[in-house]
This record gives sequence, C-alpha cells and structure tokens, in this order.
Amino acid sequence: MSLGVYCEKCGREIKFTGELVTTTFMFKVVPYHEDCYAKDLKGLRTFFVSNNPINGISGNITAVISIIIGIFALLFLDGFTKFIGLLAFVAVGYRLYSFIRFEKKLPD
Repeated sequence: MSLGVYCEKCGREIKFTGELVTTTFMFKVVPYHEDCYAKDLKGLRTFFVSNNPINGISGNITAVISIIIGIFALLFLDGFTKFIGLLAFVAVGYRLYSFIRFEKKLPD
C-alpha cells in the first residue's frame, strides 16, 4: 500500500501541495488535483458536498474565525447556545485533519 496522496476524481498521484485541494464529501475529507476540483466540483454544492476548499487561505481564515467563535462560546455563553458555539470547532477539526492526513505528506 502506497503512502502517496491520490486524487479522488482522476486517481492520479498528487505530487506537491500547490496542486492539492481538499474538500468534504459525505462528511469525509477527500483530496483533489486543483484542475479536477476546478472542472467538476467547484460549482457543485449540496448537503453532502462542500464547494469550499478546506486547505489554503479560505480554509485557514475559516479555521481562525471558528476558533474565535468557539472560545467566545466557551467563555461567555450558557446552556444550549454554548453547545451551538462549540460546533464551530468542527471546521477546525476538518482543517487539522486535512493538514495531518494530506498536506504534511507532500513537499511544498
């Protein structure tokens, strides 16, 4: 079994982080080539498929905002609203998983 990162669409190996785009499909983080993502998935958006990349600038900004919201919820909210605020940490979990599972393996 190879430890490489392979595109979910075309099945070819992704060689470096510049051509990697990770997104969610059925609550699972999957890797795509930048070209495969741009051609087939960018316009698709449903409950199970997100058209927002997890990695990159937009994913990092989303993770930072989610951390701020989550910390605010822990410190200042009570009851059920605290639980809703804690759901913001899901985006941080996806971002960390994407980095550890895919981006860390690839050269820059």
